Amino acid sequence: MLFRIQYAKVVLWKPPIDLASEMFPNSSFDGTSFGSCCPQPRNDNTRIEHEQCLYLNIYKPLVPSNHSLLPVFVWIHGGAHKKGCSAGTLFNGTHMIARSSPDQPVIIVTINYRLGVFADMYLKELIEEDSEWPTAGNCMYLDMLSALRWIQKNIRDYGGDPNTVSLFGQSAGGLSVTDLGAVRGSTNLYRTALSQSSTTSPGSYEAYYNMSNALNYSNDDKQKLLECIRNASIDALMQLYDDRYTRPIIDNHFFPLYPPLAILNGTYNNITLIMGHNDYEETICTQYPDMNFTKALILVNQSIGNVWTPFVADYYHLNTCSPYRTANNTRCCDIIRLILSDKRYDCDIRRIFDAFYSTYDAEFENNKLFSYHLNCYPRCAASPYEDVCRHSSELPYVFGFGHDSDLQLQCNATWDSETEIFSNKIIAHWINIATTGRPLNEWPSYNPSVSKNFYITPDQDFSAEIWNRNCTFFNEIEAEVMRKTLLKTYNY
Repeated sequence: MLFRIQYAKVVLWKPPIDLASEMFPNSSFDGTSFGSCCPQPRNDNTRIEHEQCLYLNIYKPLVPSNHSLLPVFVWIHGGAHKKGCSAGTLFNGTHMIARSSPDQPVIIVTINYRLGVFADMYLKELIEEDSEWPTAGNCMYLDMLSALRWIQKNIRDYGGDPNTVSLFGQSAGGLSVTDLGAVRGSTNLYRTALSQSSTTSPGSYEAYYNMSNALNYSNDDKQKLLECIRNASIDALMQLYDDRYTRPIIDNHFFPLYPPLAILNGTYNNITLIMGHNDYEETICTQYPDMNFTKALILVNQSIGNVWTPFVADYYHLNTCSPYRTANNTRCCDIIRLILSDKRYDCDIRRIFDAFYSTYDAEFENNKLFSYHLNCYPRCAASPYEDVCRHSSELPYVFGFGHDSDLQLQCNATWDSETEIFSNKIIAHWINIATTGRPLNEWPSYNPSVSKNFYITPDQDFSAEIWNRNCTFFNEIEAEVMRKTLLKTYNY
């Protein structure tokens, strides 16, 4: 059962207004079809886009009328905060609900949020215009909070329990569900956040702009500038934005501290946090199958700088790497994949988790932090390549849409009984997170002294694995740059 609801009014670069009750106070609203997607670079002519795009979709299982209130699982889509939509085949909660256990019914909600230039334009003129809201940008996070407030207020009408709301998101959505714990006004809106393949990294300065490098079109004539932008067309604004990467803005008000600092400062939400990624997020061997040591060293230097490159190259034995495709673990491109995966995912996750351990009681936090690795070998439903579970490859399994008629057309893949079993097991874990607020018991909680991931793979079953590589290099790099940028800028 699908309901499509508008939860907020779009107001450019200002906090959205929760207004479903305002728009329809004494009448009904036909919410049985998807609403518009938010404006974005057009690469899909079949997608309906409109500035009035802040809709959420509610997928509800059929349960008896006297059934107790159901847990609520809120999905935040990826797309670099620049593209994407909650509507469509992939993020259809119907399949996930249908393939979950009957004794664990949940409501799944998918939401839209503003994208690109409409999400992160930072204008000092807007700050000066409204003294009660001294910030700008981060509109994607304002929209997410508006959706969560709507859910808190209205989800009982659909059989949902506002006290058992959990978030899950992938890529930029994974970054979002982690960041929301540090933004103003997010307290008590949800209890659990599941971050899938968060890019860029919530534990790294690289994921954010600050007030000095945010997109800014200041002008001596404040009113003229605001009037010009507010009257500009959507196409003109997107053309102005061009290929700039959309990032959250550390603004000293709405989003004052990124997650590791917010945790250390004691201002991050008290939630259960689950973070993980796929084994082949970095498809380096696809891009550079015959990489030699020289090319490998160049890529390391580009990623971490020349000061730390010799130490990292030595630790990962890069100096003896092989360019040959049959070299297995000593293959140059595979070692680079490992280095980048550690830097951008595993060490990033551990930086956040370790911040919890240094701030709160370890025994208390021991049951609230979980990590995973996922490998969809022998074949990924979203990829035609064998043995490669790359970025976004897990989505068909999580949402269980393998029986949809256009899977073959979209993904160039097949969905057999083995694949369905694998998907069902993933859904069981995800649904348990929604219903209980934490994973199933076999999933180990994080402990910095013996770090374990939950390894999700179809041919080796789901089990714990020890992760024992060293994050010292990457933590030092992060601390050094943060001292020069964020700490200096905001005097933390």
